[in-house]
Amino acid sequence: MQPDVTPASGALPFHDILDGYFTLKESVRQMMTRNHFSWANFTLRHAPIMDISGLAPDAPVPLHLRDNHAGMIDVMVLTVMRVAPHDTGEFILIGAGDWHWLNGHADAGLPKDIRLGEPAYLTGFGVSTQPLPKSKQMSTPDVLANVPASLPELGTLRSFCA
Repeated sequence: MQPDVTPASGALPFHDILDGYFTLKESVRQMMTRNHFSWANFTLRHAPIMDISGLAPDAPVPLHLRDNHAGMIDVMVLTVMRVAPHDTGEFILIGAGDWHWLNGHADAGLPKDIRLGEPAYLTGFGVSTQPLPKSKQMSTPDVLANVPASLPELGTLRSFCA
């Protein structure tokens, strides 16, 4: 599978909300489909996460997190690309972030099937085949204000791919 990064138009500054309770990859897939994006780069800040081992990606989230792990993405910068051909609906997520576990999770890594614990706000730039609704549009300076402020901060981020 090859990423399709052929832009239909220039990248547009936008903001949106990822659905909670799904895997991060599924939530991003829904956002990409909703906005008709083939490529996007965005920043998440303060996004609750949960690691529920053995739970199928489409299974409902249990009401209690007993024997599971909860945490927080402090900041994550992700680039998302649609995989060619377009009709597969598949995306590749590549990025880096800073996160922590609230209950001493033994593995400090972030699993590929990590779930968002709640809806998460994001800002970024996306390449869309259709105009964005006014409610999703944002100014470039406002988007850039949410990017980690300095290169040293970027150097402390851990990689993530799904």
